[in-house]
Amino acid sequence: MPVRIIGPAVLVLAALLAALPAGAEEVLSSIARGGRLYDNWHVETGEHERRISHLRKERAEGAAGTGSGRCVECHGWDYRGADGASGGTARGLGAFQGGDPAAVAALLRHPSHGYGALLDAEDIQDLANFVTGGQVAMTDHIDPETLRARGEPARGAVYFQTICANCHGADGLQVESMPPLGELGRDQPWHALHSMMNGHPNGSMPALRALDRAVLTDTLAYLQTLPQRDPTASLVRGGRLYDNWFKENGRTPPPGLHPSFPAARAAMDEGLRPQSTWRCVECHGWDYRGRDGIAGLRNLEGADPAAVAAALSNQVHQFGGLLSVRDLTDLARFVTRGQVDMAVFIDDAERRFKGDAAAGEPFFQTICATCHGKDGRAVRTMPPLGRMVASDPWRSLHSVYNGHPGDTMPPLRAMPADIIGSILAYAQTLPAKK
Repeated sequence: MPVRIIGPAVLVLAALLAALPAGAEEVLSSIARGGRLYDNWHVETGEHERRISHLRKERAEGAAGTGSGRCVECHGWDYRGADGASGGTARGLGAFQGGDPAAVAALLRHPSHGYGALLDAEDIQDLANFVTGGQVAMTDHIDPETLRARGEPARGAVYFQTICANCHGADGLQVESMPPLGELGRDQPWHALHSMMNGHPNGSMPALRALDRAVLTDTLAYLQTLPQRDPTASLVRGGRLYDNWFKENGRTPPPGLHPSFPAARAAMDEGLRPQSTWRCVECHGWDYRGRDGIAGLRNLEGADPAAVAAALSNQVHQFGGLLSVRDLTDLARFVTRGQVDMAVFIDDAERRFKGDAAAGEPFFQTICATCHGKDGRAVRTMPPLGRMVASDPWRSLHSVYNGHPGDTMPPLRAMPADIIGSILAYAQTLPAKK
């Protein structure tokens, strides 16, 4: 019988669970948790809390000992592995659907998988229950060619706006720790449906497995209609994160120098504050060409943003636990799509902008003077604008394109390059003293 939303989502879910046969809710709970383990068992089990880092870990073999050991990496979000459309490198799991959980549990402990050294008995049981009783024939719900959900968005809207919007927002953009829901639903519909059914590993999202599959398909169809985050807004925010990510996102950098910061430069610069070494610009420069022996970023213009986002979390950069998914996405978009060829604007030898100062004056007086004053000296919390633009034209150009971190200055990236160059050429003529 179709479910109708007539009140708060919690009451609907409670009614669904109450209508299940005795014991069925425990089975569904185990299957859903198995789905979260399948997604990311490291996060679902709280691996770092469970294991004491200074004790020797048991040796993990097989699939558990390669890469991150996540099931989804081998078998895909559609559970079909290398034969599916959602990614995967191994065989699919379809043959195990409806099989014996004990046999799957034994396989998970076998050296070919090696999870007996990493997961406890309950984890293994839940994961086996998911593999044998929780898989979904994704092609019944998602067209493999168009990636569109085979549902009705209008029917799914009421479920999304009552169950999902409280956390994700009416437009699906509210949670910064994940991509916008509309983008996820369109690009990775299998991932989205898996998460809808099972929840997020060690997260607060409810598992909606008890809902009718048609309801979930309609909800996914509606989710796919939600907006994407504006790419330009993402890009300019990435520019501000490049400048000072902890000022832009309100977080705190780790104490001490960044592990990859050049020790020789740190020793020579007595005024260097340790927290500033965690800023991207301190290593790669305002002109993005690098400094102190560190490579520049100019060669990454036009590169794959996903690859750059992944590199930001590696052992060299170590931003994985410091920046949210949205932060990493924005910063990667800036690096790959937002760098400016500063040589077009600035004469490096003269440290002067090449633009027409006279042509820039009316733009400065109408756009910039509201905050900075006609002579660039109105903001008391910063040096005169004339001094700043003259002393560091590269930083000034970056700020005009992207705005200031954690500040209300508007980024002017949409303006023609010749106008921006002229504005800054005029700003260099302003008084250098208060």
